[in-house]
Amino acid sequence: MYLNELSNLKLFSQLSLKQVEDRLLLTADFPKEFLTENKMKEPFLYVTLYTRGGERIKIIDEATTKIFYPAKHEMSPEIRKYIVDFAKSQAKQFRVQSK
Repeated sequence: MYLNELSNLKLFSQLSLKQVEDRLLLTADFPKEFLTENKMKEPFLYVTLYTRGGERIKIIDEATTKIFYPAKHEMSPEIRKYIVDFAKSQAKQFRVQSK
């Protein structure tokens, strides 16, 4: 599984734990070959941003209830940065810092 393309990110839901982390559910348009290769039908991104630094990205397929933990080498650095920057722009605790 290598993710090198992603478009149309949208915020679906978020949870903010004050001074700990922000958790966001993001919808996106994934490439068809990525979906086919990984047997996904309705994936979304689950992004956790930690206030002390760092982030975690998971891909959850709602149709099959599979959870994927893409490692840094399984996602292009540009896409990872795109996802994290978008999540920070939407997260309550990071919005001020990212502007």
